[in-house]
Amino acid sequence: MGLTMKILMTGSDGYIGSHLAPYLESKSHEVEQYHGDIADFSISDTNIPDMVIHLAALTGVRKSIEMPEQYYEVNVMGTREVFVACHEYDIPVLFASSSNAKEVNNPYAETKAINEKDRPENSVGFRPHTVYPGRPDMLFQSLKRGDVKYINGGHYRDFTHIEDLCAGVFTIVENYGILRGTVVDIGTGHTVSVLKVADALGYDGEVIFEETPSERAVTCANITELTELGWKPEKDIFDEIRNFK
Repeated sequence: MGLTMKILMTGSDGYIGSHLAPYLESKSHEVEQYHGDIADFSISDTNIPDMVIHLAALTGVRKSIEMPEQYYEVNVMGTREVFVACHEYDIPVLFASSSNAKEVNNPYAETKAINEKDRPENSVGFRPHTVYPGRPDMLFQSLKRGDVKYINGGHYRDFTHIEDLCAGVFTIVENYGILRGTVVDIGTGHTVSVLKVADALGYDGEVIFEETPSERAVTCANITELTELGWKPEKDIFDEIRNFK
């Protein structure tokens, strides 16, 4: 788009939102935070944004198994309210999906797959792949603290630094007209052994090799669409670990 925009962001107090909002502001966009229950989402006739970035959601595969109804209410029904409002006012909407939506085997993945199916024409979805350093409850941070009980040696992830993710979303914002109506991956485009990451962080605990029916064994982003628009990931997880040490 290339112009300064007024962006309304849901979930701006979450991990991604708390990094993305200041990043977009550093690129001269104005970010307004949506406060309130996502189920009551609406657009004010007197304050219509140029774009909505929808991040608000319940996250985490294992928690979704424990409370699938709540995940459906927030992630599906709440997101539908955002889509309806943006469609009504013809406001471009970017929404966060998940790499889990590619292989639906848990309630969280199902909600994100439904989001992608529900998406209006004036939207672009993006699938973050294993963002790090991440929330305190996520693997990378748990490994840094040394409180991981075991590692599944058969798991591989496309670890994506939060700064690369923010740059990727910015690329989508700037190229909304090209990407309109699509869902794109944001990652590095290659997989890394979770066990190797754990070893690099000094992990010396139990290693298991078990199938996990509710979790994907391997995730890998297809970043072709964004790299063709000039974006590329800059961060390598092992470089970040060496810097951390």
